[in-house]
Amino acid sequence: MRVATYPLTATVEQQLSQDDLSARLGNVLLAAVEEFIASAGPVGSQQLAAHRRLRVGPAMLRSLMAELESSGYLWQPHVSSGRVPTEKAFRFYVNRALAASRISFEDRAQIEYHYSQSASDADEAIRKTSRFLALLTRQAALVMTPRVAQMALARAKFAWLRPRRVMAIVVTDAGTVHSQPVSIDETVSQEQLDRMAAYLNKRLHGLPLAEARRWIEQRRNENWRDDDPPARVGLTLLGAAIDGFASAGLYVEGSARLLAQPEFDDRDSLRGVLETLEDRTTLLGLLEKTLESEGPTVLIGSELANRRLATLSLVAAPYASGARPIGSVGVMGPVRMPYERVIPLVEYTARALSRRLGS
Repeated sequence: MRVATYPLTATVEQQLSQDDLSARLGNVLLAAVEEFIASAGPVGSQQLAAHRRLRVGPAMLRSLMAELESSGYLWQPHVSSGRVPTEKAFRFYVNRALAASRISFEDRAQIEYHYSQSASDADEAIRKTSRFLALLTRQAALVMTPRVAQMALARAKFAWLRPRRVMAIVVTDAGTVHSQPVSIDETVSQEQLDRMAAYLNKRLHGLPLAEARRWIEQRRNENWRDDDPPARVGLTLLGAAIDGFASAGLYVEGSARLLAQPEFDDRDSLRGVLETLEDRTTLLGLLEKTLESEGPTVLIGSELANRRLATLSLVAAPYASGARPIGSVGVMGPVRMPYERVIPLVEYTARALSRRLGS
């Protein structure tokens, strides 16, 4: 099964904007999309009349659906079959779903309970979000780990492990922690390491890690305090700890749920989805695009700008530490995704994770 896509010029988009649909046509289109989401098969007028309360007979429905087809909202796989919503129809549907997005009391309570019981470690809370969101939505869940450039330094600590080996520890304002063992040649005491850590914490506290790293490099290039071994060691240790933070990573859970969808029964579609889920660079790039959004972002089919993703949709929302977005959570599923439930789940989960990181 596939979803037809239509290249839309600005003029055509204006002609097919949702304002151009009468209330009756709009209601029929929404009902057809909902029925397709539920059945995963072409939707006929009799089926629509039987399952949806439209107060329109099958004959009138056939006429209205034919009108929607001529406008590019529906298409007919075979002359004798029902009709399938196009990407434009799903965009119309999603715009309505975004405007009316409301989370149920049960879902909200479940999310709040999850984060009230989650581990005290921020990294673990982020990691577990992907599994939790996959269970909630029954789709594939993606969680982008915090970006180094957006995380700020909360504090650093240095501790001897053994001769010539020191553990450098960095804690960010989001509560994420990275520890990096570093080999050094200088002989300095633990007390000197503590004083240097205290100085660096005072000087760099609250700065984004990328900015703190630039400051360290400038000081080292200037041979700052070159005659002071503790100073040299402190710069080396903190620089190594910041460098140890990987660039944004990605957790993916629920892939099997996505592969079980009827859209991906044939081998070619299945191969495309598997390649997509293994392509972390592409998925991270998509989530990066949602970081500056004030709310949920929904990308459908060709809007993902990747041929392999044409049968998929992404619902994503950023999570923050304080006022800065540092990562994104998302759900990837077939274009025939239950958006009315998935959108508020993703949005509320991102907000709950933000509160958890800020606590």
